[in-house]
Amino acid sequence: MAKSLTFAEKAAKLAKKEGLTVLCPDTNKETKVINIKMVEAVKTDKGTYKFLERNMRVYESTFKQYKP
Repeated sequence: MAKSLTFAEKAAKLAKKEGLTVLCPDTNKETKVINIKMVEAVKTDKGTYKFLERNMRVYESTFKQYKP
């Protein structure tokens, strides 16, 4: 069975692509695209909480999701 990558390994792998500088649609200024880990708490039907983790690429200036 293959070893899954940790967030640090994924971030290091994507850091090579992270040098991407784009124009932010909200501020109309040049900004970097960075990788973040988003954790969202969702309440289940039973009343317990479940945590959903996602890796996302966002604009550094506004932290809105980057969509190429």
